[in-house]
Amino acid sequence: MKLTATALCLALLSALAADVHAETTALPQAKVVRIGAEDDWYPYSAGRDGKPVGMVPEIVQAAFAAEGVKVELVSLPYSRCMKLAESSLLLGCFDTLRNATLEHKYLWAKHPLLRARIDIYARADAPDTPVHLEDLHGKRIGVTNGYEYGAPFDSDASMTRDIADSDLFALRKLAAGRVDYALVYTRIVSATLREHADLQGKVKSVGTLIEPDIYISFGTKYADVQQYIELFDAGMAKILKDGEYSKIEARWR
Repeated sequence: MKLTATALCLALLSALAADVHAETTALPQAKVVRIGAEDDWYPYSAGRDGKPVGMVPEIVQAAFAAEGVKVELVSLPYSRCMKLAESSLLLGCFDTLRNATLEHKYLWAKHPLLRARIDIYARADAPDTPVHLEDLHGKRIGVTNGYEYGAPFDSDASMTRDIADSDLFALRKLAAGRVDYALVYTRIVSATLREHADLQGKVKSVGTLIEPDIYISFGTKYADVQQYIELFDAGMAKILKDGEYSKIEARWR
């Protein structure tokens, strides 16, 4: 009887351990997680009537959905979004260009969300001479609050930055002659010019600053964050393979 009782006890313990493991593994899929979505980066990510819209929100939703994870996207200004993610009050925040300052404040997936290009913009009446990073020294450069522009620019304290609340305001400052150049993603400029006729014919690209990958910044202390990162990567792999990513991208061209 002792052997039988011992065997029965071990079997019960084994079953209990298996149940606990199954519950732990299933935990990320079983609850809704909140991720911050930048609210002023159309067509990549923007807030419309308080709801996130754009290419990136659709990509994030599709990647997590492919792994059965329910996501609530919260539309926020980028700087606030990043602070909430850093405090792990959100699972993560997008859209982030990784740099040395951010690298250890957040966790990162293997898969970027997309690749995008930042150009150097001047007024339309500026010379057509190409402008490079080194040409920005001694000039007043329009940038957007909380944004990253790549290590060479971000780490150069000698650059004179004029910080605007949004890309739209940076471009308006440029058109008005309040800054010499503005650093803005090309697709953002295209969308902005379509929506704001007063800027059409006022600015032009005179060079490319950088073409970086864009990521989700994951909060380091968010519960089960490593599992969610793995699930995101698995979901991204699926939607890249089955064509869903390409379909989303095509809708927002």
